[in-house]
Amino acid sequence: MKNYNSITIIHEDDSLPLFNDNTSLLSPLPNDKQVTYNPHPQDHLAPPFSASQSGDDDSNRPSSLLVGSFNLIATIIGGGVLSLPIAFQKCGIFATTLFMISSAYMTYMSLITLCYSSRRCGGSSYGEVVRSAFGERMEEGVSWLLFIFLLFVIAAYMVLIRDIWTPLVGLAMGGEVDGDRMLMGIIVIMLPFLFQRSLHALRWNCYIGFGSILVLCVALCRGGFQRYYYQEHYGDDGQNGDEGDEATTAAANDIEFFKVPTVQDVLFSFPIVMLAFLSHFNILSIQNTLSRPTRQRMKNVTGMAIIASCLIMYFFGLGGYLLYGSKIQGNVLLNIPIAKIPDEDMEEYWLFLLGRIGCGTTLMLAMPLLALPCRDALLEVVDVLFHRSHHRSDSSDASNDTLFWKMMHKLNRNESIDDAAITTEDEVDEIVMDDDITTPERKSPLMSMSPGRTILIRKDAIQRDWVFRNSMMHYGSTLMIVVCCYIGATKVEGVAEIWSLIGSSLAFLIAFILPFGCFIVIENGVEGSDRHDGWIKAAAAMLVLSIVGAVVCTWNRIASM
Repeated sequence: MKNYNSITIIHEDDSLPLFNDNTSLLSPLPNDKQVTYNPHPQDHLAPPFSASQSGDDDSNRPSSLLVGSFNLIATIIGGGVLSLPIAFQKCGIFATTLFMISSAYMTYMSLITLCYSSRRCGGSSYGEVVRSAFGERMEEGVSWLLFIFLLFVIAAYMVLIRDIWTPLVGLAMGGEVDGDRMLMGIIVIMLPFLFQRSLHALRWNCYIGFGSILVLCVALCRGGFQRYYYQEHYGDDGQNGDEGDEATTAAANDIEFFKVPTVQDVLFSFPIVMLAFLSHFNILSIQNTLSRPTRQRMKNVTGMAIIASCLIMYFFGLGGYLLYGSKIQGNVLLNIPIAKIPDEDMEEYWLFLLGRIGCGTTLMLAMPLLALPCRDALLEVVDVLFHRSHHRSDSSDASNDTLFWKMMHKLNRNESIDDAAITTEDEVDEIVMDDDITTPERKSPLMSMSPGRTILIRKDAIQRDWVFRNSMMHYGSTLMIVVCCYIGATKVEGVAEIWSLIGSSLAFLIAFILPFGCFIVIENGVEGSDRHDGWIKAAAAMLVLSIVGAVVCTWNRIASM
């Protein structure tokens, strides 16, 4: 790490008026739709706020509030929703409702604090925020953590995709289909999406995936509420007096609203609910592409996405529980027969069939949304290694490059003259805020960090660094991720094995512990009226709860093995 004492911090749009934002992150900005400048010039944004002025897809900030919200919703609503009905069965409706509300609120808080930490330190990725708070080694460690975590998640999605589409294609073709070959064919079809470089380019995946999962949600709610109504009023399941299939008959008899769950049931269910909201690996990419990224607009994006996702996932889980009661399985699709059963309502059969297709479509389209941050996490590790060895003072001659970097330059089809001699300082300046820095340019009243903390000065987000733009690294890392996940998916029998390997401890660490920890460290270094002391205390309280939850849930998982 270098201390660039010659660097001057110039706050963007520093001459423009400031709105007063003294106490609360929730205080709205007046006439936000009319704001054409950064109302908080102390924020370090990459790309800069002015990059969104063109307002089209060619700008560095092309995403609107709608696009940003759907990007986040599509990241949240994925394979985790299929296990929510069993959380209702384990803990009852009232307790699970409390779990959903508390998880949604804590997720909103951690996402907002992560965005605020990014603005304070200039980090454009999860790893760079951690770097500013805890150092370069932690950036590498967290990037490796995200990469491995997302590898497991993508492999789990592949297992679900295989299990959903194999019987559907077999039903259409009238015979058995090899699941692994089916999965390979789907991956080949999805390759153009997997190679995309930004969430904005995948916005249509988000729209279609959102609509697709709604079909299955409607099917579960329709069937669940209908059967519960008939059980309560007529004593049967609404199948015109027929006994119906064993999995759904008398479902309402074992529906528990105010069940007192055991400790084991709580430790089983709460991580499922919490994991369903996990989306932190994409939130900063959304902020990096959002047009006019004021603090309020980021809160609007996050709030709308969390509320919409919470409602959909709540009714998804509730509908599945009301429909199947105590017979619900860990994956609700295992309760839904693929073929039509005798005396089944045709409308219900087609609705569930379309719902299964919709769920499979959602998971297919969500896979690129996970592959993108997984690739970015891996390339961030490479980016750190590149910057460590390419400071101007150490790399005045490009011929001094190692064989690996020479090969990467040579194989890059988009290599420019500037790229051939690029150095760390061409992409990012890291400023260590030490005690001896007392010049007015370095010690701004708007942004003053505590000793030892760093600010990253960037013109573009980290995804515009040479390592990320290098074609060989981009395509090579994507193919490596896809192949590794495919091999893993073909070696396990079910998705439960992968979820158990991931563990609740990793989810707590990524979703709550690291974001709240970074926010406390970085925000404590802010001086003046812009520091949010109340939020520091709230983050500290939630950090303690998160650590306790991670320890208890991890211990329970180990003890149950």
